[in-house]
Amino acid sequence: MSELGDLLSEARAAQKLSLADVEQTTRIRQKYLEALEGGAYDVLPRGAIARGFLRTYARFLDLDVDDALRRYAQESGDTGDEVPIAEVGKPRLGDYRPLEVELIDTRRDLGLWRWVIAVVIVAALAGGGWWVLTHNSGWDLLAAFGPAPTATATPTRWIVTATPQPAPAATVTPPLPLPTSDLLPLPTPTVLPTVTPTLRPTATPEVVVRIALEMRTTQRAWVRVIVDGQDVIETTGANLKAGETHSWVANNSIYIRTGNAAGVNLTLNGEDLGAMGKVAELVERTWIVDQGQVTESTPGAALPPTAGPSVTPTPSG
Repeated sequence: MSELGDLLSEARAAQKLSLADVEQTTRIRQKYLEALEGGAYDVLPRGAIARGFLRTYARFLDLDVDDALRRYAQESGDTGDEVPIAEVGKPRLGDYRPLEVELIDTRRDLGLWRWVIAVVIVAALAGGGWWVLTHNSGWDLLAAFGPAPTATATPTRWIVTATPQPAPAATVTPPLPLPTSDLLPLPTPTVLPTVTPTLRPTATPEVVVRIALEMRTTQRAWVRVIVDGQDVIETTGANLKAGETHSWVANNSIYIRTGNAAGVNLTLNGEDLGAMGKVAELVERTWIVDQGQVTESTPGAALPPTAGPSVTPTPSG
C-alpha cells in the first residue's frame, strides 16, 4: 500500500462511499480508482490522463489536490513534464507567443469622409437653387416646375347607315277545339255521420275457488277422507303411521274423519289448522264451496256421494 492510496481509501471510507458511488459521480472507472488506492500505477494511463483522474478523485474527496499530485509524482515517478491537460472551467496553458501587429484605426477616416460628402451635397443643392432664381421669372418657374400640358385628341365621327329589312310574317296558329266528353257529371258525395262506438263493460272473470287440504300424521291413527263425494283414503282396518303426508284439491267439498284427533294435523288453503283434537278422540270435519267461498259445514254434510272422477292421494313426504 502507498501513502497516497491510504490517504484516498481512508477519505472515501470516512464518507461511507463505495467505489461504485465514486464511479457514478466522477465517471472514473472502478479499476482506475482501485489502482490509485492500491498504488498500482502501471494500470493507469501514463501522463496527464492519470494525473487528471487523481485530481478529480482528490477534489471529490475534499483533499489537497497539490499534495496528492506531489505524492503521486514521488511514488510513480511521473514528473509531468509534458503540457498539462486543462481542467474543466479553466483555460488551457500552452506555448503562446504574442504577435506584434500594427493596427490602423480606420473609424476616424470614415467619419471624415461622411462629413465631406454631406457638405458637397448641400453645396450642390444651394447652387442649383440660386441659379434658378436668378435666371428665370416666376412664370418660368411655374412652367419649369408645373405639369406639362396634355394634348387633347379630336375624335373622328363615323356615320353608320342602317339598311331596313322586311320583318318576317307572323304565323297565326288557330286555337285547338276543346274536346267534348260524353260522361255525366258525378254526383256530390254525401258525408255519412260518424258513428261513435258504444263501449261495453268488460266481463269480470269468474274466480274459481277450490279447497286444498294437506294432512300430516304425527301419531298412528285411522282416517277416512272423502273428496267431492269420492273416498280417497280409508284406513278402517289399518292405521296410518306417524310421519305420513297426503294432500287433495276439491272443487265442491272435503270430508275427513279420524279416531285419533291428536295425531292428525291439517293445513287448509295454506292456513295451518293444527291437530284435529285430543288423543283417541273421534273428530270429523267438512268444508264446502258456497257462493265462491270456502266454509266449514256441519259434519256429515259431504257424505252423500256424487258422481265425479276418482282422486288418488298424493304423498308429499
